[in-house]
Amino acid sequence: MYQVLYRKWRSQTFDEVYGQPHVTAALKNELKTGRLAHAYLFTGSRGTGKTSCAKILAKAVNCLHPVDGEPCNDCEICRGIDSGAVTDVAEIDAASNNGVDNIRDLRDETAYTPSVCTYKVYIIDEVHMLSTPAFNALLKIMEEPPSHVVFILATTEIHKVPATILSRCQRYDFGRIRPEDIAGRIRHVAEEEGLELDDAAAQLIARLADGALRDALSILDTCAGVGGAIDEALVRRMAGVTDRSYLFAISDALAAGEPAAALEQVAQLRQRSVDMKRLCEELIAHYRNLMLAALPGGKNLLAGVPPEEEALYLEKGASAPQAGSVRAIRQLGDAMEKMSRGTDPRIELELALFAISQPAAQPVSAPVQAAPQQARQPAPFAASPAAPNSAWQPAAPAQSAAQAQTPVQTPAQSEAPAQTAVAAQAEPAPEPLPWEADGAAAGASAQTPSGAPRGGKARRFRSASALRTLASGAGGAQKAGPHAARLPQGL
Repeated sequence: MYQVLYRKWRSQTFDEVYGQPHVTAALKNELKTGRLAHAYLFTGSRGTGKTSCAKILAKAVNCLHPVDGEPCNDCEICRGIDSGAVTDVAEIDAASNNGVDNIRDLRDETAYTPSVCTYKVYIIDEVHMLSTPAFNALLKIMEEPPSHVVFILATTEIHKVPATILSRCQRYDFGRIRPEDIAGRIRHVAEEEGLELDDAAAQLIARLADGALRDALSILDTCAGVGGAIDEALVRRMAGVTDRSYLFAISDALAAGEPAAALEQVAQLRQRSVDMKRLCEELIAHYRNLMLAALPGGKNLLAGVPPEEEALYLEKGASAPQAGSVRAIRQLGDAMEKMSRGTDPRIELELALFAISQPAAQPVSAPVQAAPQQARQPAPFAASPAAPNSAWQPAAPAQSAAQAQTPVQTPAQSEAPAQTAVAAQAEPAPEPLPWEADGAAAGASAQTPSGAPRGGKARRFRSASALRTLASGAGGAQKAGPHAARLPQGL
């Protein structure tokens, strides 16, 4: 049965792992010195060698004849692990075995010693898919692991792994593989498989792989199925991409303010079965290259770009405004996000291109005007006069000396004395007060009458107090009447 290239050419030793020298050197040194940890955590993007390194490490710790930290791949243990006949090395897919019962079964198995190997090795792939109870059950095993058990965890989303698990593992980060390393690896594979692969096609496959060697081998396998020589045109056709000159045609049309020409180019590409999401990704990378080419020393930042395209980017990047490239990247990034939510990719791409062709809105700054001078406001108390009160009258304003000497009387003021005199003549004579009636025998003396009835003194004080209050209020002696003038002098 035919075996696909990425499985057939999986790395069998640490030296065959491409693009991760910092990881392989550390693991080989631990194996040579015997400083083997009980738990390892491999993290990184897809196709960077995490599972391959885990299997190599599982063989190296159990190999009967290790060579400088590398497995020999000839002993029965190494061959049994490669074929899956050795049950002491188990590979678990956490995406489909993410329940707490699966981890409990694993915990029960760790109590038994290995049958043929030195260590029982459990490779848990996509460990971030475990549920919270499963992580808690796994934590209990990793806190007090048996001496014959080694855990190797692999994940692409390290932020989903609990900190309690991270703190009990040796962590190794796998970076994206450089396009040069990928191109060299697929050239070697093509040569061993008897495939005719030119350098331009190898470079294109390396760029399309985006740092994942497994993706590069899958593209090479797809192109090999067509038969014949593998050139750049074949790779573009099989990978769903065309000549990159269309990227410059689209960007030039948008820069000239001709969205119709750009949309027509998109329609032609779609007619040739070009994926719209892939086209959007390529446009984002295209505008990024234009932005980098406009920077001083930007030639060194154009990694993975063919020489003929690099010269074109440097030529057009000098005249392309950086602000326009940044705005185009943001517009296309928003379109990519909306494409992932299920909307029509073509419509979202066309809307983004139309928005890029429109001139950027300039911020309008309002002219600064001087604040108008406000009229002087009266004092707060003068602005809100108090309600009139019969018991209180505001003080009259001060008058000048001339006004005080020659007062001006109004007609109403001239008639006031005459009205007062008429009111005084019409007022009846007041009744005699109690002390006046009691002191009639003693004459007109103001002394206290000796023949006052019992309790007369208290009535006299109450009547005098009431008269004084009336006399001191508003109205003065007019309200007090004729009784105020006849008050006793001693009260």
